Amino acid sequence: MLMTVEEAQERILSHPFPKMSTERLPLLQAWGRVLAEDIVSPEDVPGFTNSSMDGYAVLASDVQQATSDHPVALRIKGTIAAGHPSPDSVKHGEAYKIMTGAPLPAGADAVIQSEWTRRSEDNWVLALSPVKPGQNVRRQGQDIHRGDKVLEAGLVVKAPIVGILATIAREDVLVYRKPRVAIVATGDELIEPGEKLELGKIRNSNSYALAAAALAAGADPVILPPAPDTKEAISQRFSQASTADIILSSGGVSVGDFDWVKNVLSEEGSLDLWRVNMKPGKPVTFGTLHNRPFFGLPGNPVSALVTFELFVRPVIRVMLSVHRWQRTILTLPLYEPFLEIHDRRHYVRSRLVQEGEKLYVWPYKKQDSAIQTSWIGAEALMVVPENSGPYKAGDLLPVMLIPADV
Repeated sequence: MLMTVEEAQERILSHPFPKMSTERLPLLQAWGRVLAEDIVSPEDVPGFTNSSMDGYAVLASDVQQATSDHPVALRIKGTIAAGHPSPDSVKHGEAYKIMTGAPLPAGADAVIQSEWTRRSEDNWVLALSPVKPGQNVRRQGQDIHRGDKVLEAGLVVKAPIVGILATIAREDVLVYRKPRVAIVATGDELIEPGEKLELGKIRNSNSYALAAAALAAGADPVILPPAPDTKEAISQRFSQASTADIILSSGGVSVGDFDWVKNVLSEEGSLDLWRVNMKPGKPVTFGTLHNRPFFGLPGNPVSALVTFELFVRPVIRVMLSVHRWQRTILTLPLYEPFLEIHDRRHYVRSRLVQEGEKLYVWPYKKQDSAIQTSWIGAEALMVVPENSGPYKAGDLLPVMLIPADV
């Protein structure tokens, strides 16, 4: 009986993968990396109480009775621009014109926004509406207090995280080293992209697609030359790959006369699993080779990427100590019927369609594991249980979201 995807993931992730060492990088170089330290703020954010609006800094009690029919007149003491605090305070009957982000002057406890005022004479403003104490005011430390743990190790450094780090005066940050993934395609038929195509040959697309997937997962891929379909050549290439943190091959994992990957793994390492109840990608292999985690992925391009997504990417994320490696799974209605029925769970390349307030999943029509163009624009893998269907439009199915640009 074939292993389920969940059983395979559990078995793989029970392996004691090593954690990556750390390195310190400048902020922009740390983008996309994983924090290896907790971040504590050395200061308040904002560092001073300031206005969240263009308007007038006032004492709220002065304008409690203000209306458009009975405005309250306040004398303007001056203008406070961002970056230029006022040395003077606001007293009853007074106001400061103030810009967004400018420090609130002493005495003031609210800002009445410009739209609720009208200038009367040069040094007077009319308040047309009341404000409450604290209205349109950002208090010191409102976002972050000094000593707060703002970020935790295991977070991925994305644009907002870079902004937070810069805000609290960090110029660099400790992150985990990227795991190195050695990629070996197998097959006598393989040639490199720049070589002349001859009858019977195909270009080695898998190594490059898998390298790109490894980059997106946070790893550092190393592409080795393809290995010919002999046991000796495959063994030699895998030995060369053993300097990496993960060894990843494509092709040669099925039951053909020249599929040697499983044999090499069994003889020179340990074979922990082979074949999973899924489509595409049933003949996926995992084990340990040269004291490194080893994945043997199918040779069909789509199968290779689907199995990478389900089995290799989680391991990379775990080695990076990421908080959560799981993709988001939603239950969505079908946009149109899906008629295929298989004896294995089917991961169907799909896109999402928004109509009004409702979100649908729309599977691509061509689902053959050699149809690489079916990945273009794919935003999800629709998960169709084995021996189920056909499904009609509107039927609900689980959908695993994947970034369309990966």
